[in-house]
Amino acid sequence: MDDTDRHEAALKTDLAGLGDRFTDEKFCTELYRALAGGRLVKDGMVYAPSWSRAERLVNDLRAEHDREPLTLAQTGDEGEVSDVVAAELQRLQWSWKPRDTSRDDPAHSEESRSAPPSGAGERGASVSGSQDWERRAHDEADATQRGLAGAPPESGPGEGAGGGEGERVGGS
Repeated sequence: MDDTDRHEAALKTDLAGLGDRFTDEKFCTELYRALAGGRLVKDGMVYAPSWSRAERLVNDLRAEHDREPLTLAQTGDEGEVSDVVAAELQRLQWSWKPRDTSRDDPAHSEESRSAPPSGAGERGASVSGSQDWERRAHDEADATQRGLAGAPPESGPGEGAGGGEGERVGGS
């Protein structure tokens, strides 16, 4: 167990003392936001979890109270700390500060950095290649210019990529 894991375990033990707070979705969401964008310090321990690690920590504590996991990672407002969460962290003697993202923080912990499973990644993905959209766009444009059957309709005035206004006819 490295320092990051020890610091996370200490925080988790302290947070577990909050008990039924983990049955409250609003509190859990606010706690996630504070953890995901924060840097927590207590007795020389420093912990700055990634979004996914913060989500896992909150959901692990929810599971201890027979609650379903919440989708929290990358839902917005990461780095915001509510008054309620700030008070609870302070009561547990953890100080919270926003994470400084302008530099590498050795306390910032991500999920395990193990290799992805075999067949994972772009090459193994079921989505088309990253350049397919460009090739399709060029094919459609060529078909439209040549007037081929099945080509997308041409844009009229005021339509298409740029939007804009239609042609003015008469008037001022």
